[in-house]
Amino acid sequence: MTDFDKAIDEAWHHDALAAMLPYESWERLAGESSLAFAAFCAFRDYGPERSIRKAVEAAEKDEDKRDKRYRVWRNWCTQFRWRERAADFDRYTEKLKQEEFRKTIEAQGEMHRKVTGKMLEVVKEKLERMNPDDLSQGTVTEWVQTAIRAEREAAGLSAGNGRNEPKQGELNFTPDFQGL
Repeated sequence: MTDFDKAIDEAWHHDALAAMLPYESWERLAGESSLAFAAFCAFRDYGPERSIRKAVEAAEKDEDKRDKRYRVWRNWCTQFRWRERAADFDRYTEKLKQEEFRKTIEAQGEMHRKVTGKMLEVVKEKLERMNPDDLSQGTVTEWVQTAIRAEREAAGLSAGNGRNEPKQGELNFTPDFQGL
C-alpha cells in the first residue's frame, strides 16, 4: 500500500468513525471530569493560535499556580485528545460560517433579482405608455443597458466593475443603432 493509499484509507476511516459516533468530539467525553472539560473548553476557545501554555496563562492569573495547572492540563490534553477535538470544533464552526455566508449571498442575489426585475418591468411599462417620437435613442439605450447590467450583476454573470465587457448572448448597443 502506497503512502497515498494509506492516507486515503486513514481519512476514510476517520470520517467513517466520526459519522458513527453518537456525539460531536468537542462535547464532554465519558470519563472527562467537569474540571477537565472546562479546561478543554478554555483551550478550544483560545482559537487558531491555541496552545496549552497560552490557555493556562489566560485562565490562571496566579503565576505561582500556572506551572502546576500546565502539567495537569498537558496530561488531560493527551488523555482526552484536546488537539484533535479542537481541530474538529474549528472545522465545524468554519463550516457553519461558510453556510451562513452562502445563505446571505443567496438572499442578496434573490433580492437583487427581484429589484432588477421590477426595474425592467417599469422600463417596459413606461416604454409602452410613451409616444415613440418623444424618446431619444440615447435614453432608451441607457435604460436598457442599465437594467441588463444590473440584472447580470445580480445573477453573478458580470463583475460589476462598470466596464461594458461583452458576454455570450449579451446585446451590445453601438452607434450603428442610432436613429433606428
